[in-house]
Amino acid sequence: MTAAESRDAWSAMPSPPTDRVVAVVEFLASRPAEPATVAELVRHLGFNRATCHAVLAALVRSGWVLRDPAEKTFTPGPALIALGRAAESGVPAARAADGELAVLAKDLGLTATISYPSGDHIVVGSRSPATPSGGDTVRVGQRYPFAPPYGPGLVAWGTAADIERWLGRAPRTDDAGLRRFHDVLAAVRRRGYTVESMTAASRRLGEVLAELDSLSPRQRPAVTELLHEIGGIEYLDDDLRDGQPYPISVMSAPAFAGDGTAALNISVHVWRDLDPPTIRVIGERLLTASHAVTRELRGTTPPDFPAATRR
Repeated sequence: MTAAESRDAWSAMPSPPTDRVVAVVEFLASRPAEPATVAELVRHLGFNRATCHAVLAALVRSGWVLRDPAEKTFTPGPALIALGRAAESGVPAARAADGELAVLAKDLGLTATISYPSGDHIVVGSRSPATPSGGDTVRVGQRYPFAPPYGPGLVAWGTAADIERWLGRAPRTDDAGLRRFHDVLAAVRRRGYTVESMTAASRRLGEVLAELDSLSPRQRPAVTELLHEIGGIEYLDDDLRDGQPYPISVMSAPAFAGDGTAALNISVHVWRDLDPPTIRVIGERLLTASHAVTRELRGTTPPDFPAATRR
């Protein structure tokens, strides 16, 4: 069995009881400062009350969830702290990237994040500075659909099967849309980093994405389709001509694991108009960060990944 076939086999093994446990934990983790009642969990997750009680009882016994007996509410439990620390220490990419992330944020004066591909999602694993300020809404644990238009840098140097799997996750794509995404992947491969446009609709994406984990499973497909429609569209090379500014939301570059696959995305959150020379300066700094983290990972950079001119 090939690696791709093995991934497909695992992803095709549903376990509804396990999915319900995951859904409860993710819902509570998405709003740690807002204790939830059983009624809220039932309403958001679509479980019946008896099932919800059974899942919560098991989670409380394990310490994954805390129950306030006076208020009859539930919050993430202390056992998850140890699990989170174990997960972080078990992911070499997290340790390799965090030091570079702080330097990148300081150099550019922008919020910087590290995100990881995780199944059908991209998950924000760390950010610098650690605390959001002003209109900055990106948070650790936030999830994006790993589907067009999100994550082209994570698949641009992948196999044809990786790219087709990514394109296949798009809720709806016509021939023109597919051509556009293939053009985006080619542009990302040429320059080594992504450049997302900023639109009036995309300004609202941060708030919507922050709420994605707290939506019920029945609501998520509709919201994912909406995000696909209004998500940041990548600029192609010919779109960025010198002499005028362009509205930019996020710029990203991947870092690579030992087998040459993209292990993570290094992003800076711009949210302002930039001229092409400034875009290129930030892009070069992202490439420097990408190569530095890849070396820390003892990774293998694809032969056609651009070299960093800034050292």
